[in-house]
Amino acid sequence: MFLTPYFSNTNHQFQFTREQASHFAKRVAGDYNPIHDEDNKRFCVPGDLLFAVLLSKEGVSQKMRFDFSGMVNDGVALHIENKCEKESAVVDEAGKEYLHMSREGETNLNPEFIEHVVTNYVQFSGMNFP
Repeated sequence: MFLTPYFSNTNHQFQFTREQASHFAKRVAGDYNPIHDEDNKRFCVPGDLLFAVLLSKEGVSQKMRFDFSGMVNDGVALHIENKCEKESAVVDEAGKEYLHMSREGETNLNPEFIEHVVTNYVQFSGMNFP
């Protein structure tokens, strides 16, 4: 999986180090926002990385909506909570939601297709902060 270097996965939970998240922002998304620098006091994991991990685990559907609702620090254990067949969220152990996804239509779970969608989207998204 192309995202393997950018997060750790254990017992249905995943988390990010500063190094992993920063490298994803710069190397994959082309996002040079200083908030994603490893040594930044206000560091946060790029939302594009949360988006990428969620899609890699849940697939790509014909119609999707994403709502970001919080900033994730390094070392926070996260998991995907399936609220129903059409809704999932990235949440921490306390139940705080960081990214909500709703979907409709058929779902594609092909890893190569997901990688294509993710890399193209995050490269476009990363241009917001070149």
